[in-house]
Amino acid sequence: SRAMMLLLVCLIVTWSMVTWKYLSDPSSMTEQDNGTPSEDLSAGQRSAVGVKGGGGRSKSRQNQNNNNGGGKKKKNNKDYRTIKIETPPPKQRHENVDFKEQIANLTKYHPVYEGREKLVKMLLEMYIDVEKIGDDVWAKVPTWDKVEAIHGNAPVIYGLDQCEAYREQVKPIDRRVGVAGMFNTGTNLLAILLQHNCAIPERVEKWGRKKGHGMEWQVPWGKHTPAWYRKQAHVKNFIGKIPEDDLMVAVTVRHPHDWIKSMCRHCYTAKWIHQAKNCPNLYDGNTVHAKFGPGPSDHASIAHMWNDWNGVYYNATFPRLMVRFEDTIFFPKEVSRKVCSCVGGRLMTPKERDGLFHYVIDSAKTGPGHGPGQKRNGLLDAWMKYGQPRDFSSFQPSDLEFIDKHIDKEIMESLSWEGPPPAIMMQ
Repeated sequence: SRAMMLLLVCLIVTWSMVTWKYLSDPSSMTEQDNGTPSEDLSAGQRSAVGVKGGGGRSKSRQNQNNNNGGGKKKKNNKDYRTIKIETPPPKQRHENVDFKEQIANLTKYHPVYEGREKLVKMLLEMYIDVEKIGDDVWAKVPTWDKVEAIHGNAPVIYGLDQCEAYREQVKPIDRRVGVAGMFNTGTNLLAILLQHNCAIPERVEKWGRKKGHGMEWQVPWGKHTPAWYRKQAHVKNFIGKIPEDDLMVAVTVRHPHDWIKSMCRHCYTAKWIHQAKNCPNLYDGNTVHAKFGPGPSDHASIAHMWNDWNGVYYNATFPRLMVRFEDTIFFPKEVSRKVCSCVGGRLMTPKERDGLFHYVIDSAKTGPGHGPGQKRNGLLDAWMKYGQPRDFSSFQPSDLEFIDKHIDKEIMESLSWEGPPPAIMMQ
């Protein structure tokens, strides 16, 4: 019995020491294998580095196991998405942090950053360790001069001339931005950028940042729903909550050729006669039937669907801005600032405090309705894909002729877009 008593005393002393250590330094009990205490991270940062609430495997390890049939280690892992680095003190969390010196020092050791400084800065603003991304990956990312040659040196937003009238007519407390756009145009991306970074001060003062920012995920009638249903339909959660005239609509638009190719890959509810080998298969009489919540939508062709859907917003008398898809990829902060200032808002510290500006690193598309995951792009993949000259080679000559004949060139010109070069049209 004496031995049992001695053993019990030892167990009590050991338990007491462990408990005291945890209470005095909780972080020592939750340190992850990457050396980052989980309680020092916001929810967004925990997701970014794969840290779960109090412990457990990282997201990246779970993905490796899922993709490799269990515990087999994936070779040549190229998961170069968000990687957490040391977060600066709160007093340094402001928009005007100068990364020039840091980027200059990094370029000494990584010459591949030269010409890509603007893109490197975007990642640094999200506290991402860019050196964890291999130079071989960076070499595939376009230099900024190539980006400007393709997309210009600034975002193109149609409708900014309406901003002043909107601010005069709608009280700050009632202002909202709602996102709309056809399938495959980046509506989720724009909504995330605005919700994380933009807020209307008067609304925040009354309702707080979480509920009062004023950036809605979609318009009340549904983001993909044609605007001719604007007064007739409402998404369930919006019924009776937002007067349509108090809303500034931010419409995402994609170059017609890019959008048609994307619809060939994943057409959502739009149906027309085509196969993978001959898509888009454009000819007179190949009509499109699409289903939306309020009702169907019929169009003379998939090219006419682009005209009809975007044309309602282009010719609208209600407040709206039309934002190019590629500008949300290469000019996300500039786009967010312009849309935000249009309604009297301003860029604020991201709501999850996960950087100086919240860029969307992973794919903004989630859920089974958006197509296979391997076909959805993150930011680096998007830079690589859309930083290349527009490719018209997948179109048949007859398809290019059909688009050139029927597409609304006024909308294209207003968004600084051009069609195929004459040499391609003549082939």
